[in-house]
Amino acid sequence: MFAPATIGNIGPGFDVLGLAIQGLGDIVEAKEISNNELIIEDIQNADHNISTNPLKNTAGIAAQEVLNLLEIKRGVSIKISKGLPSGSGLGSSAASAVAGASAINHLFGNQLSNEELLRAAMAGEYSVSGGYFADNVGPAIYGSATLTCSLDPLVVEPLGNISELIIIICIPKIQILTKESRQVLPDKVELSDCIHNMANTASITAAFCNNDYNLLKDSLIDFIIEPARSKFIPGFPEAKEAALNAGAHGMTISGSGPTVFAITNSSKNAFNIETAMKKAFNKNGIECKTLVTSPAIKGVSKVT
Repeated sequence: MFAPATIGNIGPGFDVLGLAIQGLGDIVEAKEISNNELIIEDIQNADHNISTNPLKNTAGIAAQEVLNLLEIKRGVSIKISKGLPSGSGLGSSAASAVAGASAINHLFGNQLSNEELLRAAMAGEYSVSGGYFADNVGPAIYGSATLTCSLDPLVVEPLGNISELIIIICIPKIQILTKESRQVLPDKVELSDCIHNMANTASITAAFCNNDYNLLKDSLIDFIIEPARSKFIPGFPEAKEAALNAGAHGMTISGSGPTVFAITNSSKNAFNIETAMKKAFNKNGIECKTLVTSPAIKGVSKVT
């Protein structure tokens, strides 16, 4: 099963908004084996050492959660193929968790609902990120954009898509772990900043519900999280200025970073924005990979 990369927060929507994107993601394969345990047979394309202990691996934890829900005691082997760098801000742990949960569910007849898969994947995500939230696992399951309305009870609402939206991804070659990035967030915020972020989050939600790029384009501004986290991304101010000067309608951090993303509805501008962002990071001594993409309408799916 393939689970797509995701952009957590979509700017000001901290821990509540998320968006699946095309072109990047993780794959997990599952098969029955003779013994009565869950094993991780292989992990391919990982950019760091990932534990093959299923109790310490996001895909393994999510897979075990599904086995528990289905009350299955048979042996299962899973293979993980990483398509996402760790600590990149593109939902790497969430993609593995969603793909792991979905692979087991598919193996045993697709008996679980999306909400049950969501809970299983969140258990895997929690083990790495240290927080219980659905802004990455939600869109990885449902596709496009999602809104986490509540965690207790768990309510995640698919929002829809924006057909004009073009996303320019830039992945600086540095690592920022979600657990660490959450420690730098402010304990108190100005009321005015809170109001601005709520207004922008509401506008983004409405934009995806109504397929309205114009509602989105001026709403990525984050007055609270971006100022704290951007300090840990060398070259961020220059890359943002370059993106906006090249025609982007907004640019901010993807999830916990260091990945950043800009938006446009012009294919011509997208190339210029991509080039400008890359040059800005390079001038600050930071290598980066870039990708021009769009929302992934489908979430987790069977690899054909």
